[in-house]
Amino acid sequence: MSEINKALAELQANLPRITKDLTAKVETRTGSSYKYQYADLAQISRELLPLLSKNGLSFSSRPTRRDGQFVLAYELRHVSGEQIDGEWPLPDRGTPQEIGSAVTYARRYCLCAVTGLAPDDEDHDAIVAEKAERRRRREPSPEKAAAPKAKPMSADQQKRMQTLFEQLGMGPKDREERLAYAKKVVKRELRSATEMSHDEAELVLAAAFAELSESGGAA
Repeated sequence: MSEINKALAELQANLPRITKDLTAKVETRTGSSYKYQYADLAQISRELLPLLSKNGLSFSSRPTRRDGQFVLAYELRHVSGEQIDGEWPLPDRGTPQEIGSAVTYARRYCLCAVTGLAPDDEDHDAIVAEKAERRRRREPSPEKAAAPKAKPMSADQQKRMQTLFEQLGMGPKDREERLAYAKKVVKRELRSATEMSHDEAELVLAAAFAELSESGGAA
C-alpha cells in the first residue's frame, strides 16, 4: 500500500463532523424567499486541514488554464512525495462575483471529494457557480426561459426587406447572401431571416436603405 493511501485511510477513520452553522436566505424573482443551512469553505478548511497535516498530507489548488480551458488544478500531497491531483472545469465568462463563487465552490468540492469528506447541501457559491456555468454554455436560466418572446418580424417588414435586397443586387436565389447580410447586422446566428425579431428586422432595413442611399439607388 502506498504512503498516501495509508495516510488517507488514517484520515478517513477520523474525519470531522461538519455542522452547517450558516444560514442563507435567497430572494426569488416572484417576491418569495427560502432559507437553507450550509458549511462554507472556511469552516471546512478550519476543521479538516489540521487533520491533513497530522497525517502528513496537504491540499493546494489554483485557477489556471489547460488546453485553453479555465480550470481549478488541485493536489493532495503526502510528505513521501506521492500525490493525487486533478482538475475541475471553471466558467471562463461571467461577473467577478460569479467567477469567484465558482472558484470557491470548486475548491470546497474538490477538497471534500479528494479526502472523502461528505459534501454539504448546495450553498450560495454553488447557486452562483451554476448561473455562471449556464452563461458559459449559453443556456437560459429558468427565469429567462419563462420570459415572453420578442415580437416577430412582420409580413410588411419581410416584403420591404425583399425589395431592398433586390435593389442591392441580391435576388430571391441569393438566399445565403441575404442571410449573411442579416446576420452581420444583428450580430447573431440565423438559420432563416424569419427568425429575426421586429426590432432586428428594422435594423436590417435601416442598414440596407443606408447602403442603397450611399450608392444612389434609393428613391
